[in-house]
Amino acid sequence: MDLLFFDCNLIINNKMLNRRKLMDEKNMLYMKKCEIYDSLFANTNLDDIINITEKYLNNPIFILDTSYHIIARSNLAKTINSSIETHNGENYLLLDIIQLMIKENCIDTIYTKHNSFFHYSTQSFIFCSIRVMDITVAYICVLQINRDFEEEDLELANVLSKVASMHMQKENLFISSSGLDEEYYLMDLLINRINNIQYVKERLKYINFNLNKNCLMLSIPFKQKYKDSRHNFGLKELMKRLKNILGNCISTYYKDRIVFLVSSECEQVMTTNIRKNLLEFLKLNNLNCGISIVFENLLDIQDFFHQSMYAIELSKNLEVNFIAYFEECIDSYLFYISESTNSDSHKINLLTLVHPWINKLMEFDKENKSEFLKTLQIYIENNRNANITSSKLNIHRSTLFYRFNKIQEFLGISLDNSNNLFNLELSFKILNYTIIKN
Repeated sequence: MDLLFFDCNLIINNKMLNRRKLMDEKNMLYMKKCEIYDSLFANTNLDDIINITEKYLNNPIFILDTSYHIIARSNLAKTINSSIETHNGENYLLLDIIQLMIKENCIDTIYTKHNSFFHYSTQSFIFCSIRVMDITVAYICVLQINRDFEEEDLELANVLSKVASMHMQKENLFISSSGLDEEYYLMDLLINRINNIQYVKERLKYINFNLNKNCLMLSIPFKQKYKDSRHNFGLKELMKRLKNILGNCISTYYKDRIVFLVSSECEQVMTTNIRKNLLEFLKLNNLNCGISIVFENLLDIQDFFHQSMYAIELSKNLEVNFIAYFEECIDSYLFYISESTNSDSHKINLLTLVHPWINKLMEFDKENKSEFLKTLQIYIENNRNANITSSKLNIHRSTLFYRFNKIQEFLGISLDNSNNLFNLELSFKILNYTIIKN
């Protein structure tokens, strides 16, 4: 009887100890969560917040945006560089790692799951999306190095996700104000985070966008109704509808403007149909847009973005409604910038003002060993006098007119049009000026 009583007591005590242990574990987990939540009010730096979490996970923590740009790292994570590459002082995930994540459907899982999850591959990870208004704007990556993962790590990652979301909204750290993942790629270009064109091309492969030879920048002034970018449904819808019109493009919201990078294999990036549909949309929504000159080199994108901005500003004096082309107001820009006393005015690189026709003729002459560009330049420099031009080129007048016809056919323009000739003449003057200057 005494033995039975002793056994019963032992069982009860063990149960109480287990229950107490479980309660202690729950209390400890609760305290850890509370400290992570408290870090939101005690710290203004995202790195500091994830360092609090790192104390309990004892593994390196990264926070990345949806273009694989690392926006925050814990102390342990800052010692890891094997999977990271740096461009213009900004850190990005290696392209090989990105390919592996896509191959293993890891990215899709991050976007679809609302809670953290384990991912086992050549290494073990915890991933958790960071959401704003149910839009994934970034995600947490915890790398298993110092100790094995435990189930409670998932709960701590979930808490960190919520805290990071609140911090990003409070500090307006997340760029993706429309909820379109591609925004980060365009923002990297606009704020000059990347200066390697090949790296840009490689990164752009991971979104639904084809980088073709011909590009242009399009910007639409649009002030959000609410300063808090969570209330951005109207902006998001506008951008999506414009994307449907423009076709192959990426977009972002930057400097109170909806900005698009549009790319096409065709030399006429803005086809007649696109222009028509865009004009109707702008009229319907009472919006204006500026469009840059067509360009090829993405590293000059900032200048072409400013071209689209100047197009709108300068067109106010030209009575242009809804769509303003920088190509049509280059002379006005030169006058404006020469008189401007505003030190904040962005001075566009002169070479980006050279008309695409010039570059096109340069390429053609190089490939075909012809002299179309030289012919055109001498003709314009000699006041469009055919006799003097043919004499200086040492060719017959009929050969000169043959070349003119070929140039017009190749460029798809008329050399009788005064605006076309002006654009060409201005381009030649800019080229001559830059040669003399250098």
